[in-house]
Amino acid sequence: MKRPAWLGILAASLIPFVLTLGNSMMVPVVPVMQSSFGVTPTAASLLITAYSVVAVVLMPVAGFLSDRISRRRLAIAALGVAAAGGGVAAVGASAAHSYAWVLVGRIVQGVGAAFSMPLALPLASDLAAPHVRGRAAGFTEVGNTVGKLASPILGALLASWAFFAPFWAVFALCGTLAATLAWMIPRQGALPPRNHPPASWRLAFHAHAPLLIATYLSGAVSMLCLFGGLVSLSESLADDAHVPEWQNGLLLSIPQAALCLASLVTGLLSDRWKALARAAIALGLAWTSASLGAAGAHPDVGWQIASVSFGAFGIGTAITSIDACLATALSRKVRGSLSALYTSARFLGPTVGPPLASWLQAFGAQTPYAVLAAIALAAALTSGALLLSRSARGGEPAADERQAART
Repeated sequence: MKRPAWLGILAASLIPFVLTLGNSMMVPVVPVMQSSFGVTPTAASLLITAYSVVAVVLMPVAGFLSDRISRRRLAIAALGVAAAGGGVAAVGASAAHSYAWVLVGRIVQGVGAAFSMPLALPLASDLAAPHVRGRAAGFTEVGNTVGKLASPILGALLASWAFFAPFWAVFALCGTLAATLAWMIPRQGALPPRNHPPASWRLAFHAHAPLLIATYLSGAVSMLCLFGGLVSLSESLADDAHVPEWQNGLLLSIPQAALCLASLVTGLLSDRWKALARAAIALGLAWTSASLGAAGAHPDVGWQIASVSFGAFGIGTAITSIDACLATALSRKVRGSLSALYTSARFLGPTVGPPLASWLQAFGAQTPYAVLAAIALAAALTSGALLLSRSARGGEPAADERQAART
Protein backbone atom coordinates (compact mmCIF):
# COMPACT_ATOMS: atom_id res chain seq x y z
CA MET A 1 0.00 0.00 0.00
CA LYS A 2 1.21 3.48 -0.79
CA ARG A 3 2.70 5.46 2.05
CA PRO A 4 0.11 8.29 1.92
CA ALA A 5 -2.67 5.75 2.44
CA TRP A 6 -0.95 4.32 5.52
CA LEU A 7 -0.40 7.82 6.82
CA GLY A 8 -4.12 8.41 6.50
CA ILE A 9 -4.91 5.17 8.30
CA LEU A 10 -2.57 6.20 11.10
CA ALA A 11 -4.29 9.57 11.33
CA ALA A 12 -7.72 7.89 11.44
CA SER A 13 -6.46 5.62 14.23
CA LEU A 14 -5.49 8.69 16.25
CA ILE A 15 -9.12 9.87 16.35
CA PRO A 16 -10.29 7.30 18.95
CA PHE A 17 -6.98 7.63 20.78
CA VAL A 18 -7.35 11.39 21.27
CA LEU A 19 -11.08 11.35 22.01
CA THR A 20 -10.73 8.50 24.50
CA LEU A 21 -8.04 10.52 26.24
CA GLY A 22 -10.31 13.56 26.15
CA ASN A 23 -12.95 11.79 28.20
CA SER A 24 -11.25 9.16 30.33
CA MET A 25 -8.44 11.34 31.63
CA MET A 26 -11.11 13.50 33.31
CA VAL A 27 -11.97 10.65 35.70
CA PRO A 28 -9.12 11.32 38.18
CA VAL A 29 -10.06 15.01 38.19
CA VAL A 30 -13.71 14.54 39.25
CA PRO A 31 -13.06 14.56 43.03
CA VAL A 32 -10.86 17.65 42.70
CA MET A 33 -13.49 19.48 40.63
CA GLN A 34 -16.13 18.59 43.19
CA SER A 35 -14.21 20.33 45.96
CA SER A 36 -13.00 23.21 43.75
CA PHE A 37 -16.48 24.13 42.49
CA GLY A 38 -18.28 23.17 45.70
CA VAL A 39 -20.78 20.91 43.92
CA THR A 40 -22.28 17.54 44.76
CA PRO A 41 -20.68 14.25 43.60
CA THR A 42 -23.55 13.83 41.13
CA ALA A 43 -22.93 17.26 39.60
CA ALA A 44 -19.20 16.54 39.33
CA SER A 45 -19.78 13.18 37.63
CA LEU A 46 -22.16 14.91 35.21
CA LEU A 47 -19.07 16.43 33.58
CA ILE A 48 -18.21 12.88 32.46
CA THR A 49 -21.75 11.63 31.82
CA ALA A 50 -22.84 14.63 29.72
CA TYR A 51 -20.02 13.97 27.25
CA SER A 52 -21.02 10.32 26.82
CA VAL A 53 -24.78 10.91 26.58
CA VAL A 54 -24.39 13.57 23.89
CA ALA A 55 -22.04 11.29 21.97
CA VAL A 56 -24.40 8.29 22.08
CA VAL A 57 -27.33 10.34 20.77
CA LEU A 58 -25.49 12.11 17.93
CA MET A 59 -23.18 9.37 16.63
CA PRO A 60 -25.79 7.82 14.29
CA VAL A 61 -26.37 11.28 12.79
CA ALA A 62 -22.64 11.64 12.18
CA GLY A 63 -22.53 8.27 10.42
CA PHE A 64 -25.49 9.19 8.23
CA LEU A 65 -23.84 12.46 7.20
CA SER A 66 -20.48 10.82 6.56
CA ASP A 67 -22.01 8.68 3.80
CA ARG A 68 -23.15 11.85 2.02
CA ILE A 69 -20.33 14.33 2.52
CA SER A 70 -16.57 13.98 2.80
CA ARG A 71 -15.65 12.02 5.91
CA ARG A 72 -12.33 13.84 5.97
CA ARG A 73 -13.94 17.29 6.09
CA LEU A 74 -16.53 16.18 8.64
CA ALA A 75 -13.85 14.73 10.93
CA ILE A 76 -11.70 17.86 10.71
CA ALA A 77 -14.65 20.13 11.48
CA ALA A 78 -15.83 17.92 14.35
CA LEU A 79 -12.40 17.85 15.93
CA GLY A 80 -12.36 21.64 15.69
CA VAL A 81 -15.64 21.69 17.63
CA ALA A 82 -14.17 19.29 20.23
CA ALA A 83 -11.12 21.56 20.57
CA ALA A 84 -13.41 24.57 21.05
CA GLY A 85 -15.32 22.68 23.75
CA GLY A 86 -12.06 21.86 25.50
CA GLY A 87 -11.07 25.53 25.31
CA VAL A 88 -14.39 26.70 26.80
CA ALA A 89 -14.05 24.19 29.64
CA ALA A 90 -10.42 25.17 30.22
CA VAL A 91 -11.23 28.90 30.40
CA GLY A 92 -14.24 28.18 32.60
CA ALA A 93 -12.15 26.16 35.03
CA SER A 94 -8.96 28.21 35.09
CA ALA A 95 -10.12 31.82 34.59
CA ALA A 96 -13.86 32.08 35.23
CA HIS A 97 -13.89 29.33 37.87
CA SER A 98 -17.39 28.47 36.72
CA TYR A 99 -18.93 25.01 36.87
CA ALA A 100 -21.55 26.06 34.29
CA TRP A 101 -18.85 27.04 31.77
CA VAL A 102 -17.09 23.73 32.26
CA LEU A 103 -20.34 21.82 31.77
CA VAL A 104 -21.14 23.74 28.58
CA GLY A 105 -17.63 23.10 27.32
CA ARG A 106 -17.95 19.38 28.01
CA ILE A 107 -21.25 19.25 26.13
CA VAL A 108 -19.70 21.04 23.14
CA GLN A 109 -16.76 18.64 23.33
CA GLY A 110 -19.22 15.73 23.33
CA VAL A 111 -20.82 17.08 20.15
CA GLY A 112 -17.41 17.21 18.47
CA ALA A 113 -16.59 13.71 19.67
CA ALA A 114 -19.95 12.39 18.41
CA PHE A 115 -19.25 13.65 14.89
CA SER A 116 -15.65 12.45 14.74
CA MET A 117 -15.36 9.24 16.82
CA PRO A 118 -17.49 7.03 14.50
CA LEU A 119 -15.54 8.18 11.44
CA ALA A 120 -12.30 6.43 12.41
CA LEU A 121 -13.38 2.97 11.23
CA PRO A 122 -14.97 4.01 7.90
CA LEU A 123 -12.11 6.43 7.15
CA ALA A 124 -9.46 3.77 7.68
CA SER A 125 -11.52 1.27 5.67
CA ASP A 126 -11.94 3.73 2.78
CA LEU A 127 -8.20 4.31 2.57
CA ALA A 128 -7.13 0.66 2.83
CA ALA A 129 -6.92 -1.81 -0.03
CA PRO A 130 -9.45 -4.68 0.28
CA HIS A 131 -6.84 -7.29 1.21
CA VAL A 132 -5.61 -5.27 4.22
CA ARG A 133 -8.86 -3.63 5.26
CA GLY A 134 -9.27 -5.78 8.35
CA ARG A 135 -5.82 -4.83 9.58
CA ALA A 136 -6.53 -1.13 9.01
CA ALA A 137 -9.75 -1.42 11.03
CA GLY A 138 -7.79 -3.19 13.75
CA PHE A 139 -5.41 -0.25 14.01
CA THR A 140 -8.32 2.04 14.90
CA GLU A 141 -9.15 -0.30 17.77
CA VAL A 142 -5.53 -0.26 18.91
CA GLY A 143 -5.73 3.54 19.04
CA ASN A 144 -8.87 3.26 21.16
CA THR A 145 -7.39 0.77 23.62
CA VAL A 146 -4.09 2.63 23.95
CA GLY A 147 -6.12 5.72 24.81
CA LYS A 148 -7.92 3.79 27.54
CA LEU A 149 -4.58 2.60 28.90
CA ALA A 150 -2.86 5.98 28.89
CA SER A 151 -5.75 8.21 29.97
CA PRO A 152 -5.82 7.51 33.75
CA ILE A 153 -2.06 7.95 34.05
CA LEU A 154 -1.97 11.10 31.92
CA GLY A 155 -5.05 12.53 33.64
CA ALA A 156 -3.54 12.00 37.08
CA LEU A 157 -0.22 13.56 36.02
CA LEU A 158 -1.91 16.62 34.54
CA ALA A 159 -4.23 17.00 37.52
CA SER A 160 -1.24 16.92 39.89
CA TRP A 161 -0.05 20.11 38.19
CA ALA A 162 -3.46 21.84 37.96
CA PHE A 163 -6.97 20.42 37.99
CA PHE A 164 -7.87 22.36 34.82
CA ALA A 165 -4.81 21.12 32.88
CA PRO A 166 -6.68 18.16 31.28
CA PHE A 167 -9.11 20.62 29.64
CA TRP A 168 -6.25 22.51 28.05
CA ALA A 169 -4.82 19.16 26.94
CA VAL A 170 -8.11 18.39 25.14
CA PHE A 171 -7.93 21.75 23.38
CA ALA A 172 -4.36 21.12 22.22
CA LEU A 173 -4.81 17.46 21.25
CA CYS A 174 -8.03 17.92 19.25
CA GLY A 175 -6.73 21.00 17.47
CA THR A 176 -3.45 19.29 16.57
CA LEU A 177 -5.27 16.17 15.33
CA ALA A 178 -7.55 18.25 13.10
CA ALA A 179 -4.48 19.73 11.42
CA THR A 180 -2.91 16.27 11.22
CA LEU A 181 -5.94 14.82 9.44
CA ALA A 182 -5.92 17.68 6.93
CA TRP A 183 -2.28 16.88 6.08
CA MET A 184 -2.13 13.08 6.32
CA ILE A 185 -5.42 12.03 4.67
CA PRO A 186 -5.50 12.59 0.89
CA ARG A 187 -8.63 14.37 -0.32
CA GLN A 188 -9.27 11.93 -3.13
CA GLY A 189 -9.14 9.00 -0.70
CA ALA A 190 -11.92 10.34 1.50
CA LEU A 191 -14.54 11.42 -1.04
CA PRO A 192 -18.15 10.32 -0.50
CA PRO A 193 -19.70 7.84 -2.96
CA ARG A 194 -21.26 9.51 -6.01
CA ASN A 195 -24.52 7.58 -6.07
CA HIS A 196 -26.37 7.11 -2.83
CA PRO A 197 -30.05 6.08 -3.06
CA PRO A 198 -31.96 6.90 0.14
CA ALA A 199 -32.78 3.22 0.71
CA SER A 200 -29.18 1.96 0.42
CA TRP A 201 -28.59 1.65 4.15
CA ARG A 202 -31.89 -0.18 4.67
CA LEU A 203 -31.05 -2.65 1.93
CA ALA A 204 -27.58 -3.15 3.36
CA PHE A 205 -28.96 -3.69 6.85
CA HIS A 206 -31.36 -6.29 5.50
CA ALA A 207 -28.56 -8.04 3.60
CA HIS A 208 -26.25 -8.11 6.64
CA ALA A 209 -28.84 -8.23 9.43
CA PRO A 210 -27.36 -11.22 11.33
CA LEU A 211 -23.85 -9.73 11.22
CA LEU A 212 -24.99 -6.25 12.26
CA ILE A 213 -27.25 -7.39 15.09
CA ALA A 214 -24.51 -9.65 16.43
CA THR A 215 -21.83 -6.96 16.25
CA TYR A 216 -23.99 -4.28 17.85
CA LEU A 217 -24.92 -6.65 20.68
CA SER A 218 -21.36 -7.90 21.13
CA GLY A 219 -19.88 -4.39 21.10
CA ALA A 220 -22.29 -3.10 23.74
CA VAL A 221 -21.84 -6.15 25.98
CA SER A 222 -18.05 -6.07 25.60
CA MET A 223 -17.81 -2.50 26.86
CA LEU A 224 -20.37 -3.19 29.58
CA CYS A 225 -18.26 -6.09 30.86
CA LEU A 226 -15.02 -4.13 30.54
CA PHE A 227 -16.12 -1.09 32.51
CA GLY A 228 -18.24 -3.10 34.92
CA GLY A 229 -15.33 -5.44 35.60
CA LEU A 230 -12.90 -2.57 36.12
CA VAL A 231 -15.25 -0.84 38.57
CA SER A 232 -15.73 -4.09 40.50
CA LEU A 233 -11.98 -4.67 40.62
CA SER A 234 -11.35 -1.08 41.70
CA GLU A 235 -13.80 -1.37 44.58
CA SER A 236 -12.25 -4.68 45.66
CA LEU A 237 -8.81 -3.08 45.65
CA ALA A 238 -10.03 -0.13 47.71
CA ASP A 239 -12.40 -1.86 50.15
CA ASP A 240 -10.87 -5.32 50.61
CA ALA A 241 -7.14 -4.78 50.00
CA HIS A 242 -7.09 -1.10 51.08
CA VAL A 243 -4.82 -0.23 48.17
CA PRO A 244 -3.93 3.50 47.90
CA GLU A 245 -5.48 5.41 45.01
CA TRP A 246 -2.29 5.76 42.98
CA GLN A 247 -1.57 2.03 43.27
CA ASN A 248 -5.20 1.33 42.40
CA GLY A 249 -4.75 3.19 39.12
CA LEU A 250 -1.56 1.31 38.29
CA LEU A 251 -3.14 -2.07 39.01
CA LEU A 252 -6.18 -1.21 36.88
CA SER A 253 -3.83 -0.52 33.98
CA ILE A 254 -2.95 -4.25 33.86
CA PRO A 255 -6.34 -5.29 32.36
CA GLN A 256 -6.13 -2.27 30.04
CA ALA A 257 -2.72 -3.45 28.87
CA ALA A 258 -4.17 -6.91 28.17
CA LEU A 259 -6.93 -5.26 26.15
CA CYS A 260 -4.31 -3.34 24.17
CA LEU A 261 -2.27 -6.47 23.48
CA ALA A 262 -5.32 -8.40 22.27
CA SER A 263 -6.34 -5.57 19.93
CA LEU A 264 -2.85 -5.37 18.45
CA VAL A 265 -2.49 -9.13 17.93
CA THR A 266 -5.98 -9.57 16.53
CA GLY A 267 -5.60 -6.58 14.22
CA LEU A 268 -2.36 -7.92 12.77
CA LEU A 269 -3.85 -11.38 12.19
CA SER A 270 -7.34 -10.38 11.02
CA ASP A 271 -6.49 -10.30 7.31
CA ARG A 272 -4.67 -13.65 7.45
CA TRP A 273 -7.47 -15.44 9.28
CA LYS A 274 -10.54 -13.83 7.72
CA ALA A 275 -12.52 -17.05 7.96
CA LEU A 276 -12.10 -17.08 11.76
CA ALA A 277 -12.93 -13.41 12.37
CA ARG A 278 -16.63 -14.01 13.02
CA ALA A 279 -15.97 -17.00 15.24
CA ALA A 280 -13.44 -14.92 17.19
CA ILE A 281 -16.22 -12.54 18.26
CA ALA A 282 -18.20 -15.28 20.00
CA LEU A 283 -15.09 -17.03 21.29
CA GLY A 284 -13.72 -13.77 22.74
CA LEU A 285 -16.96 -13.17 24.63
CA ALA A 286 -17.04 -16.78 25.86
CA TRP A 287 -13.46 -16.37 27.11
CA THR A 288 -14.50 -13.15 28.85
CA SER A 289 -17.44 -14.94 30.49
CA ALA A 290 -15.20 -17.69 31.83
CA SER A 291 -12.61 -15.19 33.08
CA LEU A 292 -15.13 -12.97 34.88
CA GLY A 293 -16.74 -16.06 36.38
CA ALA A 294 -13.32 -17.08 37.68
CA ALA A 295 -12.82 -13.58 39.13
CA GLY A 296 -15.94 -14.04 41.23
CA ALA A 297 -14.96 -17.50 42.39
CA HIS A 298 -12.18 -16.39 44.74
CA PRO A 299 -11.86 -13.29 46.95
CA ASP A 300 -8.08 -13.00 46.53
CA VAL A 301 -7.28 -9.65 44.89
CA GLY A 302 -4.34 -10.99 42.90
CA TRP A 303 -6.59 -13.71 41.48
CA GLN A 304 -9.18 -11.08 40.53
CA ILE A 305 -6.60 -8.90 38.78
CA ALA A 306 -5.39 -11.86 36.72
CA SER A 307 -8.93 -13.01 35.89
CA VAL A 308 -10.17 -9.56 34.88
CA SER A 309 -7.05 -9.15 32.74
CA PHE A 310 -7.77 -12.41 30.93
CA GLY A 311 -11.33 -11.19 30.46
CA ALA A 312 -10.05 -7.92 28.98
CA PHE A 313 -7.94 -9.94 26.54
CA GLY A 314 -11.10 -11.70 25.36
CA ILE A 315 -12.86 -8.35 24.97
CA GLY A 316 -9.98 -6.97 22.92
CA THR A 317 -10.16 -10.01 20.64
CA ALA A 318 -13.92 -9.65 20.19
CA ILE A 319 -14.10 -5.92 19.48
CA THR A 320 -11.15 -5.92 17.07
CA SER A 321 -12.71 -8.84 15.18
CA ILE A 322 -15.95 -6.85 15.01
CA ASP A 323 -14.11 -3.90 13.46
CA ALA A 324 -12.53 -6.18 10.86
CA CYS A 325 -15.86 -7.80 9.98
CA LEU A 326 -17.66 -4.49 9.55
CA ALA A 327 -14.82 -3.00 7.49
CA THR A 328 -14.76 -5.92 5.05
CA ALA A 329 -18.50 -6.66 4.83
CA LEU A 330 -20.00 -3.19 4.37
CA SER A 331 -19.76 -1.22 1.14
CA ARG A 332 -18.34 2.27 1.19
CA LYS A 333 -21.67 4.01 0.61
CA VAL A 334 -23.21 2.66 3.84
CA ARG A 335 -20.10 2.05 5.94
CA GLY A 336 -20.41 5.31 7.85
CA SER A 337 -24.09 4.93 8.78
CA LEU A 338 -23.99 1.30 9.88
CA SER A 339 -20.62 1.43 11.65
CA ALA A 340 -21.69 4.58 13.54
CA LEU A 341 -24.60 2.63 15.04
CA TYR A 342 -22.04 0.12 16.30
CA THR A 343 -19.90 2.89 17.84
CA SER A 344 -22.98 4.35 19.51
CA ALA A 345 -23.93 0.92 20.90
CA ARG A 346 -20.43 0.57 22.35
CA PHE A 347 -20.78 3.86 24.20
CA LEU A 348 -23.66 2.35 26.16
CA GLY A 349 -21.09 0.17 27.97
CA PRO A 350 -19.25 2.93 29.87
CA THR A 351 -22.60 4.62 30.48
CA VAL A 352 -24.36 1.60 32.02
CA GLY A 353 -21.50 -0.64 33.22
CA PRO A 354 -20.11 1.38 36.18
CA PRO A 355 -23.47 2.14 37.85
CA LEU A 356 -24.62 -1.45 37.30
CA ALA A 357 -21.47 -2.87 38.90
CA SER A 358 -21.70 -0.44 41.83
CA TRP A 359 -25.34 -1.37 42.43
CA LEU A 360 -24.56 -5.10 42.31
CA GLN A 361 -21.84 -4.62 44.93
CA ALA A 362 -24.64 -4.25 47.50
CA PHE A 363 -25.46 -7.94 47.00
CA GLY A 364 -21.88 -9.09 47.62
CA ALA A 365 -18.42 -8.31 46.28
CA GLN A 366 -18.51 -11.30 43.90
CA THR A 367 -22.00 -10.66 42.54
CA PRO A 368 -20.97 -8.18 39.78
CA TYR A 369 -18.53 -10.69 38.32
CA ALA A 370 -21.17 -13.42 38.25
CA VAL A 371 -23.77 -11.20 36.59
CA LEU A 372 -21.30 -9.83 34.03
CA ALA A 373 -20.13 -13.36 33.24
CA ALA A 374 -23.73 -14.42 32.61
CA ILE A 375 -24.32 -11.43 30.34
CA ALA A 376 -21.13 -12.16 28.37
CA LEU A 377 -22.07 -15.83 27.98
CA ALA A 378 -25.57 -14.94 26.73
CA ALA A 379 -24.06 -12.51 24.21
CA ALA A 380 -21.51 -15.12 23.09
CA LEU A 381 -24.21 -17.71 22.44
CA THR A 382 -26.51 -15.24 20.69
CA SER A 383 -23.84 -13.66 18.51
CA GLY A 384 -22.37 -17.08 17.70
CA ALA A 385 -25.74 -18.35 16.52
CA LEU A 386 -26.26 -15.24 14.39
CA LEU A 387 -22.76 -15.07 12.91
CA LEU A 388 -22.57 -18.75 12.04
CA SER A 389 -26.07 -18.94 10.56
CA ARG A 390 -26.54 -19.64 6.88
CA SER A 391 -28.01 -16.17 6.26
CA ALA A 392 -24.92 -14.53 7.77
CA ARG A 393 -22.52 -16.64 5.73
CA GLY A 394 -24.42 -16.02 2.54
CA GLY A 395 -24.51 -12.21 2.72
CA GLU A 396 -23.38 -10.13 -0.23
CA PRO A 397 -19.77 -8.95 -0.07
CA ALA A 398 -19.04 -5.25 -0.14
CA ALA A 399 -19.63 -3.68 -3.54
CA ASP A 400 -16.21 -2.02 -3.66
CA GLU A 401 -14.58 -5.39 -2.89
CA ARG A 402 -16.42 -7.02 -5.80
CA GLN A 403 -15.23 -4.23 -8.07
CA ALA A 404 -11.64 -4.59 -6.81
CA ALA A 405 -11.80 -8.33 -7.44
CA ARG A 406 -12.88 -7.76 -11.06
CA THR A 407 -10.09 -5.28 -11.67
